[in-house]
Amino acid sequence: MEATNQSLEFEELNLFRQIKKELSVESPQEVIQLVASVLQALRQTLTLQSANAFLNNLPDFLKLTFASNWRQNEEQVRIEHLDEFVSLVMARDKRNKKYLFKSEVYTLSVIILTLKKLYKLIDLDKFEGLSQAFRQELRDVPAEAVAA
Repeated sequence: MEATNQSLEFEELNLFRQIKKELSVESPQEVIQLVASVLQALRQTLTLQSANAFLNNLPDFLKLTFASNWRQNEEQVRIEHLDEFVSLVMARDKRNKKYLFKSEVYTLSVIILTLKKLYKLIDLDKFEGLSQAFRQELRDVPAEAVAA
């Protein structure tokens, strides 16, 4: 059991460390906020049933990040493509007055890096809650091509 806990801690540190490095972000807290923003926007695109299924498949260290600030009356936003998801993330950021996402290119980079790292933890290709076009676009973009 201890080896499993150490493995999860390593995954957690590795995920945030890699994103921090690839985006040249100074603050570890900012990286956590960026990842949280992506995961919470992703949650808003899912039905309640799909969001719960997604939550249950996340590693423990990301569950709280995904579920925090979850309002029961949160309006589901249907997205089909990455550009629509970029707009959603930026609109939520502006509405929450966090101002973490400075441009569409930066937002796209954060989204792709975050979701590509998630691919290593859960199988997004088999997750039915995301549109096929969205999953295909995500698969087609190499993570190395988006680092800011």
